[in-house]
Amino acid sequence: MQAAARRLCTISISPIRSTNRLILPSLITNPQSSVRSILHTSSTWRTMATSSKSQNEWLVILPDKPDAVERRLAVRADHLKVANERAAAGIINFGGIMLHEHIKEGETPKFKGSIMLFSVETKEEVLEIIKGDKYVENDVWDLEKMEILPFKTALRKAL
Repeated sequence: MQAAARRLCTISISPIRSTNRLILPSLITNPQSSVRSILHTSSTWRTMATSSKSQNEWLVILPDKPDAVERRLAVRADHLKVANERAAAGIINFGGIMLHEHIKEGETPKFKGSIMLFSVETKEEVLEIIKGDKYVENDVWDLEKMEILPFKTALRKAL
C-alpha cells in the first residue's frame, strides 16, 4: 500500500501499471482525499486487465444482401444471443445495424448492414467468426462486399 501511495503521489494522474492490471485514475474532485480512500473507491479507478498477448482491433463492415430484411428478422434473436456472448467474452467491443435512414415508429427498419468491432489477434479469426454467424447461414450479409479493417480505438464511451 505504501509503495502504491508513493507511485500515486509521484505520477499524479498518469497510468499505474501493476503486474496484472493497468489502473487509470479518473477525475478526482477532492484533492484532500486520502490515498487509502482513493485506492479503495471503485468509482475513482478504472482497471483494465492486461495480458502478455496483445489483441488487435478489427472494424468489420458487413452490408446486407438486397431483400434480406425478412431473413434478418427471422434469425435476429439467435444472432444477438451469440453476439452478446462474444461481447461478454471480450471478443466483440461493439456492434450494431447500419440503416438507410433512422427507424420510424411503426415501420420496419430499412437495414443497410452491420458494423462490429472485434478484439482478436488476426483477420483470419474475425473471418472465421463471421462465417459461422446466423446472418451468413441465412444469406443476410453480402460477404463479397465485407470489409475487415485494422482499427485502433482512440475514444470509447459507454451508452
